Amino acid sequence: MDFRELTIDFLKRFKIAFNDEMQSIFKRFTHHWLLWILPLMIFILIGSIFSKGVLYDLPVGVVDQDKSILSKQIIRDLNAGAHADIINFDISINEAEKALARAKIYALLYIPPNFEADVLAGRQPTPIFYYNALFYSAGLYSIMDYSGLIAQFNSQLRSVLAAKAGVAIPKLAQANLNYDGLFNASGNSMYFQQFSALVHIIQLFVVALTIHILGRLPNRTRPSYPFVLGKLAPYTLWYTMLLIFEIALLVLYSQARVSGNPFYMLIVGLFYVMAAQSLGILLFTFTRSTIDAYSFIGLLVGLALTYSGVVVPELSMPWIARVISSIEPLTYALNKLFDLFLRHASFISVLKTCAILSIYPIIITLLVRKRLVKRLNQEGTI
Repeated sequence: MDFRELTIDFLKRFKIAFNDEMQSIFKRFTHHWLLWILPLMIFILIGSIFSKGVLYDLPVGVVDQDKSILSKQIIRDLNAGAHADIINFDISINEAEKALARAKIYALLYIPPNFEADVLAGRQPTPIFYYNALFYSAGLYSIMDYSGLIAQFNSQLRSVLAAKAGVAIPKLAQANLNYDGLFNASGNSMYFQQFSALVHIIQLFVVALTIHILGRLPNRTRPSYPFVLGKLAPYTLWYTMLLIFEIALLVLYSQARVSGNPFYMLIVGLFYVMAAQSLGILLFTFTRSTIDAYSFIGLLVGLALTYSGVVVPELSMPWIARVISSIEPLTYALNKLFDLFLRHASFISVLKTCAILSIYPIIITLLVRKRLVKRLNQEGTI
C-alpha cells in the first residue's frame, strides 16, 4: 500500500472508532466520575481550601525581656497587623519553645534585655524571630508583617539617632514599585498553587481514563493503532474543554486579568492533554495488567508534582532534578499558561511549546505502536 492508501485506511479506522466512542461516551457511570464529577469536586475542594487567599491571625508567641516602651510598641504594632495574633509568654522562653514545638504557636519573637537602651545607644541589638518550619505556610505567613515593621522602626529611629549624634541624614532615593499580580495581589502565591493544582489534576484523570479505556476495548473490534487513537480522541477534546472551563472559573472567581490571548490557552491545553494521554498509553503498554498500570499513576503524578516547579521552584533545583523537570509535560504546559496570563506571549512561543508537547505522543507512538496491539491481543481485551 502506498502512502495515500495508508492515510485513507488510517482515517477510516480512526473515524469508525471515534464515532463509536462518541455514541457511548456517557453511557457508563464510571465515565461520569472520571470525566466531570470527580474533577469538579476536587476543583471545588481546592478552591475552598484557598478561598481565604491568605492566612490571618496566626498565633505568635512573644518573650519580651526588655519591657521597654520601644519593645511594647513593636509587639503592639505586630499584633495590629493582619497575620499575627500575639500571645505573651512574659519572660518564660522555655514555655514559649514548648508551645512552638507543639504547634500551639507558629512563630516566636524574642526581644533581649536592654533592647531599647542598646537601640538608642546605636549598638544595634538583634531581636530573634523564628517559626516552625514543619508548618511552612502557616509559619511563613505568621512572620510576614515583621520585616515591614522593622523597616518602619529603622526609618523612624534613624532620624533620632542622627539628631543625637549631630549628623545630617542623607536623602534616600525614592523607588516606586508597580506590580500587577497574576491573581489577587493579597496572596497570588496561593492562587499560583491553586492554578497549578487544577492543571496537575487534569493530567491525573486523563492518564487514569486512558488506561481505563484501553483496558475495556470491546471484543468485536480488530486491534489497530488508528482504532485506539480514535477511541481516545473524544476524551482529548473533552478534557481540553474541561481544563479551559476550570481555568475560566478560577479567573472569574479570582478576578484575574489575562494579558495573553485566551485562544492560545486552548491550543496549549489540547497538546497538553494529548501528551498526558500518551503517558497513559505508555503505562498501559509496558505493564503486565491494567491494575499494574493504575499502580504506576501515583509515581507519575508524584514526579510531575515534585519536579514541574509546583512545589519547588525550578531554578532552585539541583541539575539532576532540572533534567527530570525537563522531561515532564506539566512543566512546559504550566510555564506557557502562566506566560499567557502575565504577558502578551507571541504565537511563535505558543507553537514552540506545542511542538515540545507533541514530542511525547510522537515518541511514544514509535515505542508502543506494535507492542500495544500485541498486548491487547494477548490479554484478550479486544
